Amino acid sequence: MNEFATWMKTYVTVSDLESFSRAADVLGITQSTVSRQINALEKHLGASLLKRTTRSFALTVEGVSFYDAALRALAAIDEAEAAVRSPEALSGVVRLTAPLTLARARIIPYLAQFQRAHPDLHIEVQLSDHALNLVADRLDFAIRVGEIGDSRNRARKVGTARRVAVASPDYLERAGVPQTPADLRSHNCIAFALLSTGNTWQFAGHDPVSISGSFRTDSSDALRSAALCGLGIAVNARWLFEEDLAAGRLVELLADYPPVDMPISIVLPPSRYTATRVRALVDHIASCIQADPLLRSD
Repeated sequence: MNEFATWMKTYVTVSDLESFSRAADVLGITQSTVSRQINALEKHLGASLLKRTTRSFALTVEGVSFYDAALRALAAIDEAEAAVRSPEALSGVVRLTAPLTLARARIIPYLAQFQRAHPDLHIEVQLSDHALNLVADRLDFAIRVGEIGDSRNRARKVGTARRVAVASPDYLERAGVPQTPADLRSHNCIAFALLSTGNTWQFAGHDPVSISGSFRTDSSDALRSAALCGLGIAVNARWLFEEDLAAGRLVELLADYPPVDMPISIVLPPSRYTATRVRALVDHIASCIQADPLLRSD
């Protein structure tokens, strides 16, 4: 890799990690070398790329523009190198986002398995039930549950989230057990604020049901906690409740009318350039999901 390409790689790494010291650790060089390379790049380009103080870090307008161009250039270099190098020689940084509970239940173990095979690869994970902006947050890809909708991003369906309706034994003793989805209209239902259908729950073989209740949250973890506390009936992905169901802390409801499944997708930014390390990790996650009976698309 020539000097200018090295500077670009250092700049992208600094931008991704928002830290000179962390970039130095990832690149295996000193922090002073990182600073020297960034200064040389800015001098070569005749533009300031970074605004950095002891408390903040941001890219300038020119820095954002150059970051995107540098990504494309480095991806092209990466493709050329990948054509002749060992497939085990993956390095650099991959940044992704995933829903909290899916990451804890499945994705983190997938990533650990991949990193054991590629120890020179660094992975940064942002956990959020909200859909982060891949471009603005400089993410390589996202794992998302639910319909993607209109988007310039590239989406690849890799699995299916099988959902379940649950409640605590305590709640069911007080409120009774619903026999059909229509019975939910007389129950306290725990609403998930990020559900694309809002307060309408959809079940296989039954008309959609409008639900109501006294508790609403945008956190899947809070939804689970509310169900465990006996606040009402919750609907979400089975992986969120699987340990509680096995232990009897929650009870599955309406088994004859399961909530409709949701797609699990890997979403990449609109750029047609995808680094080899990113593509390899995406393929690994997709393969792991398809091997999981609870997640695979049958």
